Amino acid sequence: MKTTSRLATRASHLSGFTAMELLVAISVVMVLAGLTMQVMKNGREKAQQVRATQKIKDLGAAFVAYTGENGGLLPRENHSGSGDTWQAASEEAASEVWYNALTLNMSRKSVGEIGESGKPQLFYEDGYPLFVPGAPYPKSEKKLENPMFAIGMNSRLQRRDNDTGEKPQGTLASIQAPTSTVIFLERGMPKDEKVIRSQANFSASPKAGPKAFAGRHNQKGLLLFADGHVEVKSPRDILTGSGQVKTLEEGSSVVWTRDPDDDPN
Repeated sequence: MKTTSRLATRASHLSGFTAMELLVAISVVMVLAGLTMQVMKNGREKAQQVRATQKIKDLGAAFVAYTGENGGLLPRENHSGSGDTWQAASEEAASEVWYNALTLNMSRKSVGEIGESGKPQLFYEDGYPLFVPGAPYPKSEKKLENPMFAIGMNSRLQRRDNDTGEKPQGTLASIQAPTSTVIFLERGMPKDEKVIRSQANFSASPKAGPKAFAGRHNQKGLLLFADGHVEVKSPRDILTGSGQVKTLEEGSSVVWTRDPDDDPN
């Protein structure tokens, strides 16, 4: 009886120890799996940022080529008629808007041509110049209704004249600080997360102001400057907590207007 009791006790101890080992092993596997998933996620996000950087650089090269071929004129920021729908993008008046003029310069279909072809899905293909890896495009067919832009042209470059009501295109030569002046930025889309609560206009339109700057790469985004270089910035680098655009006097290194002394707000 005593022998049987001792054997049972020993078996119980062995069984308990084995169960504990199993729990430890499971915990280790779960931790390793979590680390692996995080590494994979970080790697994927880094790859998306690299690809997005190349996309916006290519757009910058097309921008410089366009200005060189058009007497220094900047492309237009958007189509001021009936809005930036597929149909509106195909109108003749939209031919000098950046999303048409620059894509044609890159030997690709313009947004207007995509609209005319009745194949809006082409706009969202990975190889299309305006498609940005990592941007939160809708998964549904809603995105096919209108072009949704993850990159926008800086809306502070072309301001309406108070006397004439016109919005002159402006010229590359009129940009007084090209190494500091933004031409294109990653712009907020409806499903982008705001880094600063006061950010606004995450509308996926083809033009964007500083408040619409998207921080989709670990809360940072890409800015393309007039001299063609790209920088990674946080919205906190360019905006105050209340949503005001920081000026050079306030420590910002980024300019949004052709004349650095103009108020960007």
